Amino acid sequence: MRILRYLSVIVLAAISGTAAAKIPVKVAAYDYPPYFSDVLETDLTRELVTLLNEHQDSYEFQIQIIPPTSRYEALSEAGCCDVIFFESPLWGWDRRNINYEKTIALVSGKERLVTAKKEGRTQSFFDDFEGKILGGVKGYHYLLGGELIASDEVKEKYTVYLADSRIINVRMVLGGRVDLTIVNDELLSALEGSQQIKVENLLLAEKASFAYNLHILVGENKSITAGSIQRHLRELGRKGEIDSLFRRFNMERFQTYRPSTIR
Repeated sequence: MRILRYLSVIVLAAISGTAAAKIPVKVAAYDYPPYFSDVLETDLTRELVTLLNEHQDSYEFQIQIIPPTSRYEALSEAGCCDVIFFESPLWGWDRRNINYEKTIALVSGKERLVTAKKEGRTQSFFDDFEGKILGGVKGYHYLLGGELIASDEVKEKYTVYLADSRIINVRMVLGGRVDLTIVNDELLSALEGSQQIKVENLLLAEKASFAYNLHILVGENKSITAGSIQRHLRELGRKGEIDSLFRRFNMERFQTYRPSTIR
C-alpha cells in the first residue's frame, strides 16, 4: 500500500509539473466585435483562445481585457500582455515606439457608414456630416475626409458621441440617438439573423470607407513569437478548425488565412 501511495504521489506530481510548465501568454482584448465583445455571447478571440489551449500543452493563452487606448502600451516591453488577436498595424501603431511582429493576415475586412432606414433617406445621406451626430468608439481609428484619425481627433472635427462599444453605436443609430456610425462588415455579417440587433433596419453606405487586414501582433521579447503562433494556427487549420471557426461567425468571405489548404 505504501508503494502504491508513493507511486500515486509521483504521478500527481508529474501531472502538476506538466500543468505548471505551461507558459502563460496574455492576450490583450478590447471591445471590437465580432472579434472581442463583452456584449455578445461569444467572439472570435475567445473561441480561438479555447482552440489554441486545447490544441497544445506548451502555452496557456489567457485573455486580458484592456481599453482600446491601452493596446500599444500593453504590447510594449514592460506591458501587461504578449499578443493581440485580430489587429491592424494601420491603427496607430506607426505612431508608437513599439516593436512587434505580425503573423500572416487572417482577415481582410472593411468599414462603412451606416444609418437607420427611413422613408426618403438615400445614399446621399452619407455625403456630408453637417448637422449630424456621428457615433464612434473611444480609442478607435476612422478614415474620414481622406485621413485616418484617432477618435479623440475625430471629436475635434465633427459632432461625435464616443461610446465604449460598437454594439452601443449600432443600437443608438437604430434608436435615433445618433444619426450615423461606422461599422465593420464582419460585424454586420455576424449579426445577420440576430434577434437583438436588426441589421436589416440599417441603411449601409454602398462605398466602404476603409479596408484593412487583421493579423495577430506579438510584442518583442515576449513569451511567444509570431512564428510559434502561426505554426499552431497552421496545425489547427489542417484539422479544419480555423475554417470552422470563421464559418460559425458567418465570416468565410472575409477569411484570408486558409491553412487547411496548405500541404
